[in-house]
Order: sequence, then C-alpha cells, then structure tokens
Amino acid sequence: MAHINKTALSTENLTALDTLRSNVDFVSNSIRLGANNYGNLSKYEVSKWKTWDRTQRSTFKSCFASEDIDKAVIGYFLTFPANTGRLDTMNTWQNATAAGTIVAYSLTDNSSIYVDGATITVNRGQGIEFSLTDIHSVSTSTTQSNWVCLMLMK
Repeated sequence: MAHINKTALSTENLTALDTLRSNVDFVSNSIRLGANNYGNLSKYEVSKWKTWDRTQRSTFKSCFASEDIDKAVIGYFLTFPANTGRLDTMNTWQNATAAGTIVAYSLTDNSSIYVDGATITVNRGQGIEFSLTDIHSVSTSTTQSNWVCLMLMK
C-alpha cells in the first residue's frame, strides 16, 4: 500500500496539539531497531498517551477524525531533533499478512518521511496514512521535525 494523504488538521486542532505537546513529558531512551540493527539506531523523542492524564488524552483524541480515533490503539507525539534525529529503515512488518496502520501529521513545515520507495514532504497540519508493512524511515535533517501520530488497527 502506498501512502494516503489525509485531510489537513484545522488551525484550532493544531493549536490544541501544540499546547498539549508543550505540557507532556517526552522520553528519548526508546530503542526501535530497524534494518541496520545497532548500526544506525533511531534517535527521537516520544510521548505516548498511555502516560498522560484523562484530560490530556481527551484533548488529544478530540483533534482527530472519528474514523481514525475510533480505531486507534495508541496516540503519540514524535520529535526528531535537528542534525541528529532519525528513524532507521523499518522493515519488521514488511512481509506480514496483518499490521497496524500509521496516521502521521506534521506539526512543523517541510518534514520528510520515506514510505514505500518515495520521500514525502509534509507541511504543518498535513497528514499521511501508511501501513507498517511499508518500508519507512526518517532521515536526519538540519531542522527539528515534530509529528503527531496514531496507530490504528484496521
């Protein structure tokens, strides 16, 4: 499956997500091994809704279309720091018969992600959807990129 472009988030929802993002804790010790194993460890910061309070989760969920949030098993913010942030090539689910679907919206302009053979540039508020069976990665950039994501089971 190639990626699908999502309807952009509203200015109101972007503002709510920016505020929420500034009020949740991030961790940077999460290890997600990719195709290069320990040779190119991913470097990012993440904050998942399982560590937030009820009000924070409710605010987060209200920012997304019901057809997505109703199928979400987790929601989270991702930050790829400037000059060091990256997601190694993720191919774990490549040949799986069933896998999650990622919905990812950029909270910054000019964010790039590689999905299924193509580099996709996503600006603030724009989103994409892709299957975890698709090979995907995020390359290091000179600017920080911030994302808000859902993992769905479809």
